[in-house]
Amino acid sequence: MTGVAHADKLTDAEELFRRAKGLMAAKKDHEACPLLEESQRLDPQMGTLLNLAICHENIGRTASAWGEFRAVEQQARAANREDRVKLARERASKLEPKLARIKIVVPADAKVEGLVVKVDGEAKGEPLWSGVAVDPGTRTVEASAPGKKPAVMQVSVDDAGAVVSVTVPQLENEPVAAPAAAIAPDADRMKDEEYAANRSRKTSGIVVGAIGVATMAAGGVFGVLALTNDGDAAKACPSPCFAGSNEARAADDTTDRALLFANVANVALPIGLIAAAVGGYMFLSAGPTEKPAVSARISPRPGGGSLVVSW
Repeated sequence: MTGVAHADKLTDAEELFRRAKGLMAAKKDHEACPLLEESQRLDPQMGTLLNLAICHENIGRTASAWGEFRAVEQQARAANREDRVKLARERASKLEPKLARIKIVVPADAKVEGLVVKVDGEAKGEPLWSGVAVDPGTRTVEASAPGKKPAVMQVSVDDAGAVVSVTVPQLENEPVAAPAAAIAPDADRMKDEEYAANRSRKTSGIVVGAIGVATMAAGGVFGVLALTNDGDAAKACPSPCFAGSNEARAADDTTDRALLFANVANVALPIGLIAAAVGGYMFLSAGPTEKPAVSARISPRPGGGSLVVSW
């Protein structure tokens, strides 16, 4: 897939280059230059860069053309293309006297730590401040530094070979945000989390308490069944009750059921009581579940009124 994508880029770059050459032949350099720029981005080639330099020279972008001719000269020298070395060097030398430059002046009080100066969005190191080559027109100079407000200046450079000075002002400090403003959102978030935890605790208390009450009710039912079956056992084999008789066997079965129900009741009742107590404690010990609502009203009274605030 990567190979296919690369081939597509090469095809697009070649198509753009051919279209740009046709436009240049028709003296439509303003339309051709963007196509050459995109072709060079897709597939950087020395020939494309050379044509882009010529195109930029034709539309008056002298600084761009000069820099591109210099780049072609270096590439051609590395490739042993003396013909292009000579061509690029001659074209660059011809343009050099026409270069417009911006001289960046930074007074001592404006030279702060971390100062960055950009011309048309591109950072320029201090060694270039004595004369940054630019294309003719209105250029944007921006100075910035950590903790400072950036300063932006518009500079008009219209004449060939002109040197226009721009002075970087002393940068103002960025306003420092009040600590309370940064802390407040965290405090509100923590309070909301606390309310949510309290709501969850109350809900859990209700559920546990309800299970406890239901368990106690079940224990009570089994207790009643145990007492009922114990009474039925006594009635099943009235005295005298002879062992081995049908009445005795029926009484034994009923007694066994009574014991089973009694055991269930003895377990369910205390468990249900404990669960109900735990659920009640969870519900009652939970804190507030939402932010208190504050309201105020004025109550009329003879000779005046009173302000009542409630929450």
